[in-house]
Amino acid sequence: MKKLFVSLLVMMMFMLGACSSDDDAINEMPLEDIMDSLYADFSEEELPMFGEYVEVNADNVNWYLGLNECDFKEALANEPLIGSIAHSAVLVRGNEGQDMEALKEEIRANLNTNKWICVGIDSEDLVTEIRGNVLLVIIDAEGRAQKMVEVFKSL
Repeated sequence: MKKLFVSLLVMMMFMLGACSSDDDAINEMPLEDIMDSLYADFSEEELPMFGEYVEVNADNVNWYLGLNECDFKEALANEPLIGSIAHSAVLVRGNEGQDMEALKEEIRANLNTNKWICVGIDSEDLVTEIRGNVLLVIIDAEGRAQKMVEVFKSL
């Protein structure tokens, strides 16, 4: 009986450790690598023409996240070079111990999903997903968001 209990305890610890290591992995991944992964399964024809990834900072945080200040560790954005395509993907890495759910809700409440004026999405269609200390925010009118979320969850 004691061996069974110890075996079950070890198995539970292993499973809990495995779950946390998934989040630990994404917590340590460079945001550029995560962003590259989000687009890796799309063909060139499926994607708009992108420029370089943009570091989100105090000057552009309102545009990319609808916030007035950068209350997070780091963030990286990707948007098309042509403004008539409603697509934006932003990765936000929270500070140590930051309430990522509260940050997600603040972004959901403030981000303008029609920021391009002539194109956009309904704010209810804004995609936000948390994994560890990383938040993914997607505005997409072309049906790419779900595939990107699946990749994000699998990292």
